[in-house]
Amino acid sequence: MMSEEQVERKSLEDLKDMLDAAHKQGIRLVIIGGYAVAAYTRGYRYTKDIDLVADKPVLGKLKGLLKSLGYSIRDTEFGIAGTKKLSKGFVDLHISVGRIYDISTGKEYPIDSSFFKYAKRLTVRGYISKATSLKASVADLETLIVLKMMPVGRNKDAVDLLSLLRDRREEIDLPSLADRVTTAGLTMHLLNRIRDYARRLRNGELDKIWFDITATRLPYTEKREIWKFFAKLADLLRRTA
Repeated sequence: MMSEEQVERKSLEDLKDMLDAAHKQGIRLVIIGGYAVAAYTRGYRYTKDIDLVADKPVLGKLKGLLKSLGYSIRDTEFGIAGTKKLSKGFVDLHISVGRIYDISTGKEYPIDSSFFKYAKRLTVRGYISKATSLKASVADLETLIVLKMMPVGRNKDAVDLLSLLRDRREEIDLPSLADRVTTAGLTMHLLNRIRDYARRLRNGELDKIWFDITATRLPYTEKREIWKFFAKLADLLRRTA
């Protein structure tokens, strides 16, 4: 049976093969999801699933490669999805085209040329096997914050958001972040999500989620600064509502 480290390593190897194949076909792929968060942070949780955005429909040889790597592929309204069964669990794959759909809320984040223009070339590495790494295009920090704030009820997304705010808070361009929210038509949704996060930060719910997933404590000083960040972002968004 494969260990989590072996699963993680295999997932990253598959990701590299996908990126190489897409490049040869002239398809730009940008990483979102857990691996994108890992590229920006010190890494606080294990992930094995692959989430990507493509700049054009994913057809032909790339689909063939995914099947050859052992993924069962299905077309979706927003791109393609796939699953690879392993001796220990599975790897889920999602490649979005045109828009990113959040199944927990039914909300969408539209993708245009700026998404690819602002993507950053970063090192993506494993959580357990930190020696396993690759260079890849990753969604820019502001867009990733929006994508991680959109969902409801997914603890891993809450930990990812807190991770980004802990490690990269000072680098976030708040006006640019607010502009992305407004352009995506998500202003009221994000204001509601900020209120929810502020409430959960205040009542200790986020502390428990953080500890359950990372086995570490969320420092009070960090919680205070994250609270301030939410307040500043909410103020900017209210001006556009």
